[in-house]
Amino acid sequence: MNIDNIHKIELEITSDCNAACPGCARTQHIDKLELASFKLSDLVRLFPDSKHIKDKQFKFCGVLGDPALNKDAVSMTNHLTNYGGYCQWSTNGSYQTADWWYKLGEISATTKLVDVNFCVDGHKETNHIYRVNTNWKVLERNMQAYSDAGGRATWIYIVFDHNEYELETAREHAQKLGFKFATRTGMRNSYDDWVSQIGKKNKKEKKIITTTGSKEHSKVEQVKKLDKFLAKENKTKQETKEIITTIKCKLVHEGEIFISSKQEMWPCCFLWDSAFKNKENILDKLSEYQTGWNSLKTNSIDTVLQHPWFDKILGQSWNPTHSKHLPRCIKTCAYHKAYHNEINVDV
Repeated sequence: MNIDNIHKIELEITSDCNAACPGCARTQHIDKLELASFKLSDLVRLFPDSKHIKDKQFKFCGVLGDPALNKDAVSMTNHLTNYGGYCQWSTNGSYQTADWWYKLGEISATTKLVDVNFCVDGHKETNHIYRVNTNWKVLERNMQAYSDAGGRATWIYIVFDHNEYELETAREHAQKLGFKFATRTGMRNSYDDWVSQIGKKNKKEKKIITTTGSKEHSKVEQVKKLDKFLAKENKTKQETKEIITTIKCKLVHEGEIFISSKQEMWPCCFLWDSAFKNKENILDKLSEYQTGWNSLKTNSIDTVLQHPWFDKILGQSWNPTHSKHLPRCIKTCAYHKAYHNEINVDV
């Protein structure tokens, strides 16, 4: 594979964030967090011209950070759209100034190549319960500024028990802004409750709320079957084959790559999350490769794509008998990505 085979690039342009969402890896593993951010020059080095940009989708999201925390994010968006790249943002929206968001909205309105997903899980009374530390007044101001500039956006709302009563208020607000509206269900919310600690920054005591997803993922039973398969000691060749052939890999099947805030390249956000946490001993399993083997500070995208692990071993390691097997590949992407978020956009 080379850059010509890549159609979508997820960019974690920073690991910094103003929020402390209880389900986020950075909140759960703050001791492992290293703050890192792309500069505009880093992006231009990796994606210098239309060959690397035109007709490709760039998603500003990530595992650890919010793109709005990167001061160069608007300039990066401008660079990519100038060469015909499509940019999708995923943000809590409660950082930067109104002018900053208006400029991004202008790029969206002018080019028709920018869409922002405002991840706002509630309205004035409840959004901060999961999106801990976000400021509603700042968020509301920024969404309005982006809307005033004609920016294209979708308000994406995770429905929890605590915020369901504000769902219609948020939907009406989105309509007034000219945004699409969607509800999101995550598989993790079908497995876990989140403990949200909220309160004023200068107070030691914080209010603790258990945050439960009220809308269960429709494919949770399929993922539970995958859990049982992974836990089974004596897996037959037939059942293994049946599972592996249902894997829909972002890299192998969809031509997608993930670039972390450390400028390391991974096949997807899931395996970068595993690397951040060293889940399933992923760092030990890949330790035979020299330091920086997947770093884009010293390697080109094509060089990393042609590394043996990306080129062949990743696909081979989906088999549980392989020495570099990572169960997460089956957990998150078997049964045709049953684990992935469900987003339902209002028609």
